[in-house]
Amino acid sequence: MTIPVRPENNSYSGFKFFDLICGLPLNQRFGNVKEIVVKKNEYIYNPSSEHMYIYEIVDGAVKLGSYTDEGEEFTFDVLIKDDFFGDLKYLNNQFFEFSKALVDTRLRIYSRDFFKKMVVHNPQVSEWFMSYLVKRWCSAEKKLKKLQEKKVTDKLSFLSSFFNLKIRDAKGVEYIILDLLTQKDRGNLIGATRQTVANSSKNNGDR
Repeated sequence: MTIPVRPENNSYSGFKFFDLICGLPLNQRFGNVKEIVVKKNEYIYNPSSEHMYIYEIVDGAVKLGSYTDEGEEFTFDVLIKDDFFGDLKYLNNQFFEFSKALVDTRLRIYSRDFFKKMVVHNPQVSEWFMSYLVKRWCSAEKKLKKLQEKKVTDKLSFLSSFFNLKIRDAKGVEYIILDLLTQKDRGNLIGATRQTVANSSKNNGDR
């Protein structure tokens, strides 16, 4: 049995949170969800933002990251269509990340309190959200495991497989996620320096 690079969870792959929301009475969903488009390389939020929302990617891709002690940005994940992100307010104000659009990205924005209420009180949403979190958790474990590889080439090979995904931006233009990542992004994601990634790519004939 071949283990996929990305975790597969089909239990609730057909479930769409937004479709359920659309079935609610207007007075229950009014003001609790809206759509926006964030331009390429613009921040969706940073640590100083007032975190009041949970975000769903409709089209595009989003880079998540934080900051070193010296204040330098580093990337720790990239999310795509149907992924959710944001501050659920369970960390006692220790949430310290930024999110940035990799391409022109269409987002649905849910009121955080509304989203949490739906997860807590609707069994179907609870099951779906737990399933989604487990998938994200498994994905993080797969990437963490690869950080332990001794060879940078092996790490980069995994990264190439993991992010060799085609996406569409808010205008319908197609991209490959891997092509959107800088050498610094790739280094952050595999625990290597930008120069190490550059040297490894050069030695292997990558562009």
